Amino acid sequence: MMLHEPVMVEEVAQFVKGDGVLVDATAGTGGHTLFLLSRYPDLRAVCVDRDPESLEVARSRLAEFGERVKFIVGDYRYLPEMEIPWENVTSLLFDLGMSSFQLSSPRGFSYQREEELDMRFNREEGRAAWEFLRTAPFSQLVLMFRDYGDLRRGEALAREVLRTRPRTTSQMVEVVRRVYGKAGPELLSRVFQAIRIGVNRELEGLEDFVYGLARKIPRGSRMIFLTYHSGEDRLVKNALKRAFKDGILKNLTPRVLKPTPEEIKKNPRARSAKMRVAERC
Repeated sequence: MMLHEPVMVEEVAQFVKGDGVLVDATAGTGGHTLFLLSRYPDLRAVCVDRDPESLEVARSRLAEFGERVKFIVGDYRYLPEMEIPWENVTSLLFDLGMSSFQLSSPRGFSYQREEELDMRFNREEGRAAWEFLRTAPFSQLVLMFRDYGDLRRGEALAREVLRTRPRTTSQMVEVVRRVYGKAGPELLSRVFQAIRIGVNRELEGLEDFVYGLARKIPRGSRMIFLTYHSGEDRLVKNALKRAFKDGILKNLTPRVLKPTPEEIKKNPRARSAKMRVAERC
């Protein structure tokens, strides 16, 4: 099992408050929380994630902290409805990428292995990717490839998907090859990213959620965001700008933070990360 190496942990630790409750809203296998609870003995945590398989790994990794940590399976966009001690929350972390654990799990996230196209974070919810690709309207597929993968020729790709109805990763790779005449790592990564975001509806309501949550969190608490591609970063940035303008949040990172060259060399998946931090006024 490949565990996820958390991104920009030192930078995150600089902004997380060392006491109260941390809400790790996309906890994954618990890498950030493990680092933060180890550093701050007065900190408690609530780990939330849509993926019950990842959260089970986190539960095992964080067992040493006992009652200092609580686990909730769920979509972070429903945080206000969850049993969280909001009056004690001092920091909220949103790591919006996917994890190495998910890439290594047999769900079709990676084009490098022959697997059925599933791509759901929670296999008990929604439709598998292969079903989604067969039933989604043509226009939805075009927008998905354009907006979530920054792909050209989205219409041609959508037509070929609907014509051939791929069910496995290798069949999807062949679709890409027929449309683009090639299937290199960067292109395939963007295609698979677009499908994953579409299947899990990762960006739906994100901007309004961020702005709305900012109005509800305790004064002085901090929101920390790690984004990895232009679509999600734009939505987070827009929400924060609205909150800054309305006097709800203050900007603690006027210049967006990025991983150091040393971290990127050690963990290449960190190369596209951007970090934004805001505090409730």
